[in-house]
Amino acid sequence: MTDAVAAAKIEAHLKTLGWPVIALSERTWRSSFRARRGSFPLVIQAEGAFCRLMVLPIVRLPADADKAELLYARLLRLNGEMLLARFSLDEDGDVVLSVEFPVEHMDASEMRDALDVLSVYADKHRGELRQLVA
Repeated sequence: MTDAVAAAKIEAHLKTLGWPVIALSERTWRSSFRARRGSFPLVIQAEGAFCRLMVLPIVRLPADADKAELLYARLLRLNGEMLLARFSLDEDGDVVLSVEFPVEHMDASEMRDALDVLSVYADKHRGELRQLVA
């Protein structure tokens, strides 16, 4: 599957779901969603044969080394508990919550499920993670 075909499929599923997005490039879209505990920024990317949905950032990496160590430990524990999603760090020091899956056999319901997973975990964990880095 070419990047262009994957991107077109992702964009079509987002439209089918009525998910409002702003195209940043041919393979990247930006959006946001509201949950019980606030608004969350969302980035959707077509990366080769995969779709990556990211809440970016959940929190920023603290400058304090002790707080960073506490954050790392908590993120590792959460990654072991969560299904389908994971926390990671980007090159800017942002903590990212993401879901990644192959595009080839993806349908709109898989996209909806991925968005649901992100919204549940973002809403559930952002407050705790903010407290750890404060």
